[in-house]
Amino acid sequence: MMTAMKKIFNDKNNQEQVVEGSGLDYCIVRPGGLTVEPPTGVVNVIEGEAGSITRADVASFCLDAVKMDDFPYIGKTPCISSVGGTSWVKDRSGAARGEM
Repeated sequence: MMTAMKKIFNDKNNQEQVVEGSGLDYCIVRPGGLTVEPPTGVVNVIEGEAGSITRADVASFCLDAVKMDDFPYIGKTPCISSVGGTSWVKDRSGAARGEM
């Protein structure tokens, strides 16, 4: 089926193959629909279609991929959303930041 997005998806797939074959650690993040709402602190890994997610929550997920030694999605391509899926919730409470 020919679509207006065919070239874009072919380019995306080719880029992902290059990253996956590079021998480097990677996490290719596939967010759902991006919103400009305040961060929720909730990022869910989705099987299938992802719902919406704030840009700030996507950024937080990406930073965790770089900063966390045991980030569980290295070498994977997770779809992320703020609704549904397997929860990846980071504790953003004052206690988690050492505030009492």
